[in-house]
Amino acid sequence: MKKISKNLIAVFLIIFLSITAYGNIFINDFVWDDYMFILENTEIKSFSNVLGFFTSSIDGLYRPLRSISYAVVYSVFKDNPFGYHLYALFLHIMISILAYFIILKIINKRNIALIASLLFALHPVHTGRVTNMTAGFDLLGIFLYLLAFYFYVWFSKCRKSEISEHAQKSKRFFTNKKLNYLILSVIIFFIGLLASEEVITLPLIIILYEFSFNKERFSKDNFKSLFKRYSPFFIIAGIYVFFRFFVLGMYGRVPEYASQGWYFTGITMTKVFIGYILLLIFPFDLKLFHDVAIANSIFDVLLPILILIFIVFITIRLFNKITFFCVFWFFITLLPVSNIVPLVVLMAERYLYLPSLGFCLLLAFAFDKIYNLDIKKNIRIGLVVFIVLLFLSYSFAVVKRNAEWKDNLTLWTETVKDSPNNSGAHDNLGFTYERMGRYKEAITEFSKAIELKPDNYKAHTNLGVALAKVGLYNYSIIEFETALTFNQYYKTYNKLGLVYAETGEYEKAILMLNKTVVLKPKYAKGYNDLGTIYGQVGSFDASLEAFKTAIILDKDYADAHYNLGVLYDFLGERGKALEELRKSVSLEPDNELYRKKLSGVE
Repeated sequence: MKKISKNLIAVFLIIFLSITAYGNIFINDFVWDDYMFILENTEIKSFSNVLGFFTSSIDGLYRPLRSISYAVVYSVFKDNPFGYHLYALFLHIMISILAYFIILKIINKRNIALIASLLFALHPVHTGRVTNMTAGFDLLGIFLYLLAFYFYVWFSKCRKSEISEHAQKSKRFFTNKKLNYLILSVIIFFIGLLASEEVITLPLIIILYEFSFNKERFSKDNFKSLFKRYSPFFIIAGIYVFFRFFVLGMYGRVPEYASQGWYFTGITMTKVFIGYILLLIFPFDLKLFHDVAIANSIFDVLLPILILIFIVFITIRLFNKITFFCVFWFFITLLPVSNIVPLVVLMAERYLYLPSLGFCLLLAFAFDKIYNLDIKKNIRIGLVVFIVLLFLSYSFAVVKRNAEWKDNLTLWTETVKDSPNNSGAHDNLGFTYERMGRYKEAITEFSKAIELKPDNYKAHTNLGVALAKVGLYNYSIIEFETALTFNQYYKTYNKLGLVYAETGEYEKAILMLNKTVVLKPKYAKGYNDLGTIYGQVGSFDASLEAFKTAIILDKDYADAHYNLGVLYDFLGERGKALEELRKSVSLEPDNELYRKKLSGVE
């Protein structure tokens, strides 16, 4: 009963302190990639698309289970940001609680488990995953990762002698409750892979756990018993890699490495690893983009390499179960975000979410070790004060960082201030200005983004939109065409088609918009725009078909319902027109244009 009550207190503290630190996220609006993955993602707006999640990617990401979770949360909360923040914070709390029970199960020291889980719950670097709504959906995969590991630890704790004689003789695998933990672990591992690529390292973490905490038993086991224990995980991992890479052909979000190739990217990552270690120790200068200079030779990264070798050498030489586990947990869980497969960025705070657990456990272990030395009472009190102050400083840093994610203007203004030479930061600030109608400032930011990175096709596209908004159509078209030389981006074709329509070049407009929907068949806006242009040139059958397709793809697309209603009214089909116009008004009750048209038809 005492153990249960102490665990309940620990769980309460994790929940209470997490809510206290992250409470201000609930006033934050949608920002950055929330538009692409949530608001403008028509595929999550209907459960009829669920099967398609398993055979397609979203912006180069193959995470079908995550896409399903998008659809579930969207079905409940629609465009209310509160629900998405609630989902992310709930998962973060559950992961922190699970971390507590995993550590408690492994080392059986409640103080270390509690301190480590609280450090994890409050560590400011996690705002990159928890505060950002889109990144928050990745937490499902991490939760499943830790849950699978937790069940494996249960299985591992069950000695062979504890398996019932009856179960061995009858060879009925499921008759022994404890052996079922292995089954659960394997099943959850498989499900977790469908939520996040980060789960792929679980088999290595399992081996790390056995080597760290059961070294004698690990070394005594013969090859056959080791194969039986680990093969299910490696077989599933192998099937996942084969299916994703060779069947679906999905390798990564970008086709090429950030530098001259895998070698220079690889050696540059040593600098990134040192940067990650510093971020974990000093997490108070957080920013969205960390600019990392690409290494041109091995001599550029000689110091980081030597530091990493020293860390690994000391860890192995002075073998301690917990220290060894923590250090290699950090490096192993970083593997999926180490640019082995090309990533969009070299370094990001959100990539530290899972690796940071090793750091938090190591810090808690060090605190407990020093506290239990033969030292004066005043020093012990000082240690307790230090850890409390650390919790407080983490919490304040989290609250401060949350506020910087309040809206796009706040986020990108801060990001440009922190990373003035980052092209993406200027591009996103320009995009924010463009949405606000501040076109002159938008053009300035887009131009700066292109100056910093001439092949930034999104900045060229956005500059083209801004130039069109101020009537500079010829310059706008030049920017779109330049963007297309770097990347055949479906949105660039879409925007170029709309500008051609604005200048009266309808044939070119239709050609561009058809390219849009060929590149992105489930892009509802593309079909809606195509329907509008077909209507303008008198191709009413094609227009009707395009609007209907847009609605099939996104049944809650108010503008498509409105346009279809207007077309039906023009064609004299009053009943159908009323149905579509009423639908558009029900979706956007405050839209005066919709209401006015509906009242005119009624």
